[in-house]
Amino acid sequence: MKILITAVGAVLILVTATLVIGTPADHLPAIHAIHGELELECADCHEGVTESTRGSDDLLPAKDLCAECHDVEAVDECAMCHSDPEHATALSRRTERAQNYNHSVHLGLDLVCADCHGDAVTGEPERAEMALCRTCHETSGGGDDCLLCHADGEDLLPSDHRAGWEWFHGGEARVNEASCANCHVQSECQDCHAGDNVRPRAHGLNYEFRHALDAKGNDMDCAACHSEPQFCAGCHLANQVLPESHSRGDWLGSRGGRHAEDAIFEMESCIACHDQGAAAPICAECHGE
Repeated sequence: MKILITAVGAVLILVTATLVIGTPADHLPAIHAIHGELELECADCHEGVTESTRGSDDLLPAKDLCAECHDVEAVDECAMCHSDPEHATALSRRTERAQNYNHSVHLGLDLVCADCHGDAVTGEPERAEMALCRTCHETSGGGDDCLLCHADGEDLLPSDHRAGWEWFHGGEARVNEASCANCHVQSECQDCHAGDNVRPRAHGLNYEFRHALDAKGNDMDCAACHSEPQFCAGCHLANQVLPESHSRGDWLGSRGGRHAEDAIFEMESCIACHDQGAAAPICAECHGE
């Protein structure tokens, strides 16, 4: 009786798994390597790729094309490609693709299929990811460059940008900043985090009175958000905050004073605050032309 119950249970589990998971779909094994070893070109099977101007173009080989080299009516030969020859089905076409992707333009730039899809002779071809596209295409603010390949209205939101993403994206950005740069430019961070819109707070209370130590110790960190020198100069001028050196008694003198020496050796430091743009330099106010 226990054996019967166990057997029935096993059958129920198998049936349930089949209903939930489904029977294995017919698929094509690693046939690219086989065809690559025969020195076939990608365009031999993917007809029209050199003229394709749309990502939605169907470039997968049809049965009639396979028939040029294979006896597609012989069931025993079907097993060369189909895992289930008795129930062979057409290979499913991808629907998630860049609708405006232009193969002909890329091939016209002397690129080859392997540059974007990997070496099919040693393995299956890959679908080009955004990081690979960025090796040639720079990220632009607003995503205008995305429309070169993606149709307006395509859902381009990555799967990890789920509900509440704005609350914990900062940690992800610190770990994998390069991934963020696939779609975003630095100014987008600054636009959103302007003022006090930074959680957790990047700069604590009274930071304005001690930020100079951080600025001197690691100005590269500051420049990640405050890239313009005028950001510092504008605030310091408005609040009449002068560098410590400017308070020295010998900073100005009848023969130039210490400021002349500093200007000779550290002109870039002077320009950080005294940048007059196209106007006459501030030195001219005292020294003339």
